Amino acid sequence: MTATPVRRLAVTEPEPLKTVVLSSPAEILSLKHLVRRSKAYDDIMFDPEFFVRSISSEWIPSAVAVFDRSDLAGLIYAKERKLLGRRLGILYADLSLGSILFGDAARQEQVFQLALETLLDRPGTRGVRLRVLRGGPEWAAVRKIISSRQLDVHFMRVKEHANLPLPSSYEQFLKSLGSTTRHNFRYYRRRFESAGHTYLDYLTPNELRAASLYLRPKCSIPSRLGAIERILDMVDVADRPLAVGLKHRNGEWLGVVGGVYRSNAGVLYMQLNNDTDFAKDSLSVVLRAYLIETLIRQGMKVFTIWAGTSSPLSRYVNYIPTLGVHLDLPSYQWRIARRLVSAFGFVLPEQVKTDARWIAPFPNRYLAV
Repeated sequence: MTATPVRRLAVTEPEPLKTVVLSSPAEILSLKHLVRRSKAYDDIMFDPEFFVRSISSEWIPSAVAVFDRSDLAGLIYAKERKLLGRRLGILYADLSLGSILFGDAARQEQVFQLALETLLDRPGTRGVRLRVLRGGPEWAAVRKIISSRQLDVHFMRVKEHANLPLPSSYEQFLKSLGSTTRHNFRYYRRRFESAGHTYLDYLTPNELRAASLYLRPKCSIPSRLGAIERILDMVDVADRPLAVGLKHRNGEWLGVVGGVYRSNAGVLYMQLNNDTDFAKDSLSVVLRAYLIETLIRQGMKVFTIWAGTSSPLSRYVNYIPTLGVHLDLPSYQWRIARRLVSAFGFVLPEQVKTDARWIAPFPNRYLAV
């Protein structure tokens, strides 16, 4: 009896992931078809054009794409700070609202670690500033990098973006409020309606732009024209823009909101109200009351307010549990620069403080490592 030879199967090692650094808007926009193809769900936060349009003149857009052969395994969006028109070497990525795209969920930590190491190793990088969710794959990857590399590390508490959970009906939402807040939501809305004014639950891009430019000088909270223009450009990109407003019975704009829809959330980026001429009408409360009812009617589960909110909603929102992480390369000159800024940044002129805070936090803002 002749033994049958055992056929050995060749074991093929998986090809290593590869990274590509993208340092111009054109390069980042070239990934749009890959992002569209690889997304597990539709989310405007992952759209390259949305990201590029969000960048102000003080920043340079940057991104790291991670490839598994020809497939996009991950993408981290970042931006580099400019100082006096020159690259500062400080990159910032806010991952608290999902500004990163992952492919295979099982490889998220690996993909993010590789992308972050690529940013740190990029020529000209002095440091990386992150906003991450503690406990997520990004945080696990950050911890591994900290333990394996020589870096200067600082952590900061961050209280920035806020989420308001939405119930299944507007009446349930009102019942969840305190008695005074609930009274104000009802009273000022009835007063608005009895005066013959109207709420518009959908604005065209042209209406949103016209309303925003009209209301900007009439708003009690000052805002830069460039910031408003940038938000309008971002909303223009969205397949599902969030644009609602208030109109006086004579056709004059009274308030406007600009933002985007995600799969189960409405995200507010901008709200402008005519507080100058209608200071006693609580237009902000009226507009948010209508907006929240609209979101609930559309089945949204969360109302996200970019950069947080003030009273009265500040008492009912949950701030996204975010940790600020500063990773700096330990060069002697850079350490000296950061120590000087940390010690004396509070005495710098106001116009310089914004740039200085990206170099190092001012006193009493550090947490123990």
